[in-house]
Amino acid sequence: MSLRTLAVIIPCLLLVACGFQLRGEARLPTVMDRTWLKASDDHSAFARELGRQLQANGVKLVDEADMQAATLEVFAERMRREPLTITGQARVREFLLMFDVEFELRDGAGNVLIERERLQLTRDYSFDEQEILAAQREQEFLEADLRRTMTMRLLRRLETVGES
Repeated sequence: MSLRTLAVIIPCLLLVACGFQLRGEARLPTVMDRTWLKASDDHSAFARELGRQLQANGVKLVDEADMQAATLEVFAERMRREPLTITGQARVREFLLMFDVEFELRDGAGNVLIERERLQLTRDYSFDEQEILAAQREQEFLEADLRRTMTMRLLRRLETVGES
């Protein structure tokens, strides 16, 4: 074999050996093949995003609980903003965005697969009173990013069901 071929094969083998894989489709447990997504607010942006991602990963969403469907219950989702740094003139310079989600997963028989759990994500951003419209748009962008990231984090958590 040539040196060039080895230079390509060895890194590939190392990546495969360490278990690396590209983030793509989630490997959700088979118990979730049919799932009732029960959210405190079915019409929230997060609930819609979560539903889309579940379906994109092969989950058939059902409208109510039944013996063949798991129940993914989202008890609460909360986006909040708090001052992070304040200037000597008592003006906020940075805000901290926090997004919390509380959920639980049960199988069709009602057995708890994931106890009620809370996930939290945070992002901080600068605030300039002179550019209030830009700051508002940045906050909206960060909120959307937090919802997408939380959806992926929740899917990764669901993948752990059945692992020991």
